[in-house]
Amino acid sequence: MFKLVIWWIEDCIWNIKCRYNYWLHGPYGLAKVVEKMPFRYVIKYLKKYGATIGENCNIERGLIIHRPNLNKPFKNLILGNNIYVGHNLLIDLSAEFTMENNTAFGANCQVWTHTGDYKYNLNDKKDYHEIVKPVVIKEGTVCYSGVIIRQGCILGEFSRIGAGSVVIKDVNPRTFVAGLPAKEIKKREL
Repeated sequence: MFKLVIWWIEDCIWNIKCRYNYWLHGPYGLAKVVEKMPFRYVIKYLKKYGATIGENCNIERGLIIHRPNLNKPFKNLILGNNIYVGHNLLIDLSAEFTMENNTAFGANCQVWTHTGDYKYNLNDKKDYHEIVKPVVIKEGTVCYSGVIIRQGCILGEFSRIGAGSVVIKDVNPRTFVAGLPAKEIKKREL
């Protein structure tokens, strides 16, 4: 009983921190609070500020949100059911990031939904352009620790991404990829 009272008080404190930092510093202030909060509150506050999250999800502490939306900070974050997200996942929310059911990320991964359009930017010094595309992690996919995913990539169903890999193109379903850049190592049996 005493523990429940302490958790309720702690939840109230995190709620005040979220509201205050969102009011004072905007969506980046809110994202910084979410990054520091204990795992038991992360999903609640992601949902409160726009994320779509299914059932039975576990998001570890240290979730880093890059480029939250101004009005609904986490609206581009879409997670299905039975999701696991390890410590210190960096998610760029310039475009939608979708994790379908039964997927997982290890610790210290990065997902980018934008990059500078360097070919264009080298020719036009007056204006800066970006390539912005969503990232989709299909059902049953597992990304091990330290994976980096570039904008526009779709990781096929039941694929595996080796630790420390850099994914710069789509991954076929039921394949294991690894390396810099990630290349197909073998097909997976189900």
